[in-house]
Amino acid sequence: MMEMADELRKAAAALPDAPGVYLFIDGRGKVIYVGKAASLRKRVASYFQCGERDNPRLEMLRSRAAGIDFIVTANEVEALILEANLIKRHHPDYNIEFRDDKSYPYMAICMGDTFPRVIFVRGKRRPENLYYGPFAHAGAVRETMETLRKVFPFRACRGREPGKSAGSPCLDYHIGLCCGPCTGGVTREEYQRIIAGVRGFMEGGHEKILRSLEERMRHEASRLQYENAARTRDRIAALRRILERQQAHSLGEEDQDVFGIFADELDACVTVFTVRGGKILGKQDYHTSLPAMQEEGEVLAAFLPRYYESASSIPRQVLLSHAPGEEDLALLRVWLTKKAGRAIRLKVPQRGEKKRLVEKVVENARLAHALQRTKQASDLGWLSRAVEGIFRGLSLRRVPYRIECYDISNLGADDAVGSMVVFEAGLPVRGDYRRFRIRGVGGQNDVAMMEEVLDRRLARLVSEGSRPREGKAPGKRPRLDSFHKRPDLIIVDGGEGQLAAAMKALERHACDDIEVASLAKRLEEIHLPDRAGRVMLPRDSEALHLLQRIRDEAHRYALDYHRRERVRRSRASLLDDVPGIGLKRKKALLRHYGSVAAISAAPLQELVSLSFLDRRSAENLYRAFHPEEA
Repeated sequence: MMEMADELRKAAAALPDAPGVYLFIDGRGKVIYVGKAASLRKRVASYFQCGERDNPRLEMLRSRAAGIDFIVTANEVEALILEANLIKRHHPDYNIEFRDDKSYPYMAICMGDTFPRVIFVRGKRRPENLYYGPFAHAGAVRETMETLRKVFPFRACRGREPGKSAGSPCLDYHIGLCCGPCTGGVTREEYQRIIAGVRGFMEGGHEKILRSLEERMRHEASRLQYENAARTRDRIAALRRILERQQAHSLGEEDQDVFGIFADELDACVTVFTVRGGKILGKQDYHTSLPAMQEEGEVLAAFLPRYYESASSIPRQVLLSHAPGEEDLALLRVWLTKKAGRAIRLKVPQRGEKKRLVEKVVENARLAHALQRTKQASDLGWLSRAVEGIFRGLSLRRVPYRIECYDISNLGADDAVGSMVVFEAGLPVRGDYRRFRIRGVGGQNDVAMMEEVLDRRLARLVSEGSRPREGKAPGKRPRLDSFHKRPDLIIVDGGEGQLAAAMKALERHACDDIEVASLAKRLEEIHLPDRAGRVMLPRDSEALHLLQRIRDEAHRYALDYHRRERVRRSRASLLDDVPGIGLKRKKALLRHYGSVAAISAAPLQELVSLSFLDRRSAENLYRAFHPEEA
């Protein structure tokens, strides 16, 4: 029981810090609780805090839970609607049942009226009405209607015919919130144009309407009508707030399956969103290892037949994040159409709401993939198998407890750097990471740079052996410096050239007992000394995954250092090399002129006249920018 609680706690800590819905699942795969959160990580972690231990309901939930799943959403409102949909679908034991679709709040346009009303309703009951929603709560419907009336002055009176029984127009007419069809001041055609504006905005034509309002605001401001311009500005802001709220409900009424894939060199995660009636009903994640050089579209082409082989229903539209080849796409379309008994559309959206939905699914796939990697990194059994797999797969002399990996970042002639990352028992030891600024190699010779880095690292190893780091407080156990710890295995990023450079460094320092391998990024080929050809570990093996993770960490660490060096160099200027111009005078010059270009254009007499420069420094500065006049 304690082991399961620890696993759930780890799973909670690995959740994304993003809005969404989380699901507790029992040992049989049944969803037993669905919740929403502004931050999935913080909310789920709260279930395992000390303050919640004496809550009997939560204690029972924790005792039954065997896993946690999640769906990331764009905002909390979308999470609210999704939570209700999932509760209706799964009927979890620990949830209070929410109302069904019949009691969701909607905005309705009564198209059967001569002058159509725009009203608040719960549920879709009259087929002649147009419905927009569902909304998160009744207040959101009313706020949307009030905002729209400021732009489209439709009537708000209750009866099917406009006007009060007294025959006089209401207050809304006098304050500009109603066009007054009861007064005869607006024709039926003119009123229909107002309703068309409401429909256009609610059905996605908001950009045109917003542009029109922005033009009106600029026109009012240019005519010095600042109060009117301010009111128009407020209307634009209100309409933008409506758009944000409606994001969760802009999928129409279509049934769709949406497939998104995220892949790295070895693995892929395919995530499927099931959309029915315009609402997301669920998510499924599928993890797979990738054959060499496999594209995302090819993975989806292989995955779709397996997914739909036993599916009970196929929606009319299937959205994909990546396109399979034309031949595969045509074959899939024919097969799905035959299986469903009706035409099935497969498409990769290029714009609009459907593209944003696909992007959301891909983001969920990326997060699920990262979560899977995080679980592996904390799984001691997986790490043990990975280290053992490296030992056997590379035919090493001993199990590689300490692995050091080296990479070179050399994007140009300047600022070439090297990195050293350390893993012990399959886990990163970040305190032992080291960086190297390349000193003795010019140009872009990665092989020579790798030799220099390893030469410097091994020189430190053999010169001081296993001498503890000095300066520790009395009574504390001394700690070995990273350079004084002997690696069992050295991995270099690259091919046979980098391997040869590593072997030279090892021979130079008589470190023959340290084993070495090179890992080429293309096809994940491994090269070993004294062995013809390359070693190819199985692509789904823990050993290759761990080697890839170590190599990627070395690459990230080197690239980060290289980026910092470029930033440092870009901040330097010609002023740094001028005699007599120190940090204070440099700051004063930039404050006075604003830029180095303006300083270079200043005449000598002007520089001499500056109060914070003496004549010699001013002349040195002028000559630095005008060497031809020296």
